[in-house]
Amino acid sequence: MRELDKKILLQLIRDSKQPVYLIAERVGASRQTVAKRIEKLREQNLIRFTVRLNPQQFDLGIKAYILLRVDPKVELRKKCEEEIKKFHHVTRFHYIFGPRDALLEVLVRDNRELTRLVKRIHKLPGVRETETFVVHSTVKDEPNSPFVEILKTAGEHPLT
Repeated sequence: MRELDKKILLQLIRDSKQPVYLIAERVGASRQTVAKRIEKLREQNLIRFTVRLNPQQFDLGIKAYILLRVDPKVELRKKCEEEIKKFHHVTRFHYIFGPRDALLEVLVRDNRELTRLVKRIHKLPGVRETETFVVHSTVKDEPNSPFVEILKTAGEHPLT
Protein backbone atom coordinates (compact mmCIF):
# COMPACT_ATOMS: atom_id res chain seq x y z
CA MET A 1 0.00 0.00 0.00
CA ARG A 2 1.29 3.44 -0.90
CA GLU A 3 2.27 5.87 1.83
CA LEU A 4 -0.16 8.39 0.36
CA ASP A 5 -3.00 5.88 0.65
CA LYS A 6 -2.16 5.30 4.31
CA LYS A 7 -2.27 9.02 5.00
CA ILE A 8 -5.58 9.35 3.17
CA LEU A 9 -7.04 6.43 5.12
CA LEU A 10 -5.97 7.97 8.42
CA GLN A 11 -7.73 11.17 7.44
CA LEU A 12 -10.89 9.29 6.44
CA ILE A 13 -10.88 7.45 9.78
CA ARG A 14 -10.55 10.79 11.54
CA ASP A 15 -13.49 12.30 9.64
CA SER A 16 -14.93 10.60 6.57
CA LYS A 17 -17.13 13.62 5.82
CA GLN A 18 -14.30 16.11 5.48
CA PRO A 19 -13.97 17.57 1.98
CA VAL A 20 -11.43 16.07 -0.40
CA TYR A 21 -9.60 19.41 -0.69
CA LEU A 22 -8.99 19.37 3.08
CA ILE A 23 -7.68 15.80 3.00
CA ALA A 24 -5.43 16.84 0.11
CA GLU A 25 -4.02 19.74 2.14
CA ARG A 26 -3.37 17.51 5.13
CA VAL A 27 -1.63 14.75 3.16
CA GLY A 28 0.29 17.06 0.81
CA ALA A 29 -1.29 16.01 -2.48
CA SER A 30 -3.59 17.56 -5.06
CA ARG A 31 -7.37 17.34 -4.72
CA GLN A 32 -7.58 15.35 -7.96
CA THR A 33 -4.96 12.84 -6.80
CA VAL A 34 -6.73 12.31 -3.48
CA ALA A 35 -10.13 11.91 -5.17
CA LYS A 36 -8.66 9.30 -7.56
CA ARG A 37 -6.94 7.44 -4.72
CA ILE A 38 -10.16 7.35 -2.67
CA GLU A 39 -12.07 5.98 -5.65
CA LYS A 40 -9.34 3.38 -6.21
CA LEU A 41 -9.49 2.34 -2.55
CA ARG A 42 -13.26 1.90 -2.89
CA GLU A 43 -12.85 -0.16 -6.09
CA GLN A 44 -10.29 -2.37 -4.33
CA ASN A 45 -12.81 -2.89 -1.51
CA LEU A 46 -10.36 -1.49 1.04
CA ILE A 47 -12.90 1.09 2.18
CA ARG A 48 -16.62 1.52 2.13
CA PHE A 49 -18.76 4.38 3.28
CA THR A 50 -21.76 3.73 5.46
CA VAL A 51 -23.79 5.26 8.26
CA ARG A 52 -23.63 4.19 11.91
CA LEU A 53 -27.00 4.73 13.52
CA ASN A 54 -27.48 5.36 17.22
CA PRO A 55 -29.51 2.39 18.56
CA GLN A 56 -30.95 4.41 21.46
CA GLN A 57 -32.51 6.87 19.03
CA PHE A 58 -34.44 3.94 17.55
CA ASP A 59 -35.54 2.59 20.92
CA LEU A 60 -33.08 -0.31 20.72
CA GLY A 61 -31.79 0.16 24.24
CA ILE A 62 -30.40 -3.31 24.87
CA LYS A 63 -27.34 -4.83 23.24
CA ALA A 64 -26.66 -8.45 24.11
CA TYR A 65 -24.34 -11.23 23.07
CA ILE A 66 -25.69 -14.74 22.73
CA LEU A 67 -23.34 -17.71 22.72
CA LEU A 68 -24.62 -20.84 20.98
CA ARG A 69 -23.79 -24.50 21.05
CA VAL A 70 -24.91 -25.97 17.75
CA ASP A 71 -25.21 -29.56 16.60
CA PRO A 72 -22.08 -30.53 14.64
CA LYS A 73 -24.10 -32.01 11.75
CA VAL A 74 -23.52 -29.79 8.73
CA GLU A 75 -27.13 -29.85 7.51
CA LEU A 76 -28.45 -28.77 10.93
CA ARG A 77 -25.85 -26.01 11.19
CA LYS A 78 -26.81 -24.71 7.75
CA LYS A 79 -30.53 -24.65 8.62
CA CYS A 80 -29.79 -22.87 11.88
CA GLU A 81 -27.50 -20.40 10.09
CA GLU A 82 -30.11 -19.57 7.46
CA GLU A 83 -32.80 -18.96 10.08
CA ILE A 84 -30.59 -16.78 12.28
CA LYS A 85 -29.60 -14.65 9.29
CA LYS A 86 -33.30 -13.79 8.89
CA PHE A 87 -33.62 -12.34 12.41
CA HIS A 88 -33.47 -8.56 12.08
CA HIS A 89 -32.35 -8.19 15.70
CA VAL A 90 -29.10 -10.06 14.97
CA THR A 91 -26.45 -7.54 13.91
CA ARG A 92 -23.46 -9.89 13.86
CA PHE A 93 -23.10 -13.66 13.64
CA HIS A 94 -19.70 -15.29 14.10
CA TYR A 95 -18.52 -18.87 14.37
CA ILE A 96 -15.94 -19.01 17.14
CA PHE A 97 -13.34 -21.33 18.68
CA GLY A 98 -13.84 -22.52 22.24
CA PRO A 99 -16.52 -24.29 24.26
CA ARG A 100 -19.27 -22.55 22.26
CA ASP A 101 -19.75 -22.61 18.50
CA ALA A 102 -21.20 -19.23 17.61
CA LEU A 103 -21.58 -15.69 18.89
CA LEU A 104 -24.50 -13.43 18.05
CA GLU A 105 -24.67 -9.71 18.70
CA VAL A 106 -28.25 -8.50 19.02
CA LEU A 107 -30.06 -5.20 19.48
CA VAL A 108 -33.52 -5.23 21.05
CA ARG A 109 -35.93 -2.78 22.66
CA ASP A 110 -36.20 -4.39 26.10
CA ASN A 111 -35.75 -7.56 28.16
CA ARG A 112 -39.09 -8.94 27.01
CA GLU A 113 -38.03 -8.70 23.37
CA LEU A 114 -34.67 -10.29 24.23
CA THR A 115 -36.44 -13.16 25.97
CA ARG A 116 -38.68 -13.75 22.94
CA LEU A 117 -35.65 -13.74 20.63
CA VAL A 118 -33.72 -16.21 22.78
CA LYS A 119 -36.77 -18.51 22.88
CA ARG A 120 -37.02 -18.36 19.07
CA ILE A 121 -33.32 -19.19 18.78
CA HIS A 122 -33.73 -22.15 21.18
CA LYS A 123 -36.42 -23.60 18.90
CA LEU A 124 -34.15 -23.59 15.84
CA PRO A 125 -33.00 -26.94 14.47
CA GLY A 126 -29.55 -27.79 15.76
CA VAL A 127 -29.40 -25.28 18.62
CA ARG A 128 -28.39 -27.21 21.72
CA GLU A 129 -27.73 -24.43 24.19
CA THR A 130 -27.56 -20.65 24.52
CA GLU A 131 -25.95 -18.30 27.00
CA THR A 132 -26.87 -14.62 26.97
CA PHE A 133 -24.85 -11.63 28.16
CA VAL A 134 -26.49 -8.21 28.34
CA VAL A 135 -24.24 -5.17 27.89
CA HIS A 136 -24.75 -2.67 30.71
CA SER A 137 -22.19 -0.11 29.51
CA THR A 138 -19.70 0.34 26.70
CA VAL A 139 -16.20 1.50 27.59
CA LYS A 140 -14.70 1.48 24.09
CA ASP A 141 -16.31 1.31 20.67
CA GLU A 142 -13.58 2.04 18.13
CA PRO A 143 -13.73 -0.52 15.34
CA ASN A 144 -11.02 1.31 13.39
CA SER A 145 -8.48 1.26 16.23
CA PRO A 146 -6.39 -1.68 14.89
CA PHE A 147 -6.25 -0.06 11.45
CA VAL A 148 -4.99 3.24 12.85
CA GLU A 149 -2.04 1.43 14.43
CA ILE A 150 -1.20 -0.31 11.16
CA LEU A 151 -1.52 2.90 9.16
CA LYS A 152 0.65 4.92 11.55
CA THR A 153 3.66 3.60 9.68
CA ALA A 154 2.84 6.25 7.06
CA GLY A 155 5.41 8.53 8.68
CA GLU A 156 4.03 11.52 10.52
CA HIS A 157 0.78 10.51 12.16
CA PRO A 158 -1.84 13.11 11.09
CA LEU A 159 -4.25 12.18 13.88
CA THR A 160 -2.11 13.55 16.71
